[in-house]
Amino acid sequence: MKVIYVRSNPVDPDSRVEKEVNSLIKLGYEVEILAWDRENSYKVTESYLDLKSGKVKIYRFGLPGSFGGGIKRNLIPLFKFQIRLYSWLVKNKSKYDVIHACDFDTAFLSSKVAKLFKKKFVYDIFDYYVDAFSVPKFAKKIIEKIDHNVINSADAVIICSEKRKEQIKGTNPKKLLVIHNTPEDVKEDLKDLNLNKTKIKIVYVGILSSGRFIKEIAEVIKNNKEYEFHIGGFGVFEDYFRELSQKNININFYGKLPYKKTLELEKSCDLMVAIYDPHIPNHYYAAPNKFYESLMLGKPLIMVKNTGMDYVVAKHNIGEVIEYNVRSLKDGIDNLVKRRSDWPGMSIKMKDLYNQNYSWTMMELRLKELYGELED
Repeated sequence: MKVIYVRSNPVDPDSRVEKEVNSLIKLGYEVEILAWDRENSYKVTESYLDLKSGKVKIYRFGLPGSFGGGIKRNLIPLFKFQIRLYSWLVKNKSKYDVIHACDFDTAFLSSKVAKLFKKKFVYDIFDYYVDAFSVPKFAKKIIEKIDHNVINSADAVIICSEKRKEQIKGTNPKKLLVIHNTPEDVKEDLKDLNLNKTKIKIVYVGILSSGRFIKEIAEVIKNNKEYEFHIGGFGVFEDYFRELSQKNININFYGKLPYKKTLELEKSCDLMVAIYDPHIPNHYYAAPNKFYESLMLGKPLIMVKNTGMDYVVAKHNIGEVIEYNVRSLKDGIDNLVKRRSDWPGMSIKMKDLYNQNYSWTMMELRLKELYGELED
């Protein structure tokens, strides 16, 4: 069975896409990827992603846009991307049996093409669109209604946590599957970086945009020379953190990192953060990569109350759950540092949680079952 995987970013990197595609290749499926490169302008390029299970061809459409810039700034680029996407899917309809579309900005059009050419359609919801993005109020109900129709028409729908079932309440998917944003267990393959052992090292790698409290983290840490902030990723705040790292010895900016390098950096630091604005509805249902990565690596985690998996952190005492303000952030970091002697015990507990409830081996079996049903 041939699968075309569709994503509205360049997959450079995209940990969830890469894990799922790698697993599908491992399971014997032929997979190619369609992606949107927002940093360049060109018709289409063909290249390959080197994954653990083999090389995967990726087609990137070069259409300038922004990450974290909101729907208003990206409306015209998104429309152009839809045209390119439709054209490719129609011209290359013999190249795939399944369209695996990520999020509403690829799923709506993909569902129409799948129906037109009698292809199987999988809707993988990384983020529920009307809750995750700045959708104009007048359009929200319309988009949500369309999104529900896409969910109901899909051969299968994937969500990233049990909690997300509440978010799509009112839909009736034919097949609903939970695949957590957990990493593959690659701890033994990760290098230890030569970082300063005398400092408390706090790490964040991801999208550099508002709503993640990363500027505030940097402000807290830059004024405390006992701490270091190690930050990587891409987005609208790239220049800000590049300049900040040049002015502050305890702020280290890495730019965009391959996923393995991200995990190596996290493994080499002491504390992780997954801080999201609780006023954004989607963040209540968030299943951040950082949560799962912290479990696998055994690194204490700071999260905000009522965002995603915070209840797991609180229940198992494996970090700090804070309010969404600078004072609470500072207190959370200081509290964890005071509990430094507890970190080894936390680490064991976190790795056990990963292995028992969230391991990628378990997620891969769910994918195997789903795609086996699509073939029947």
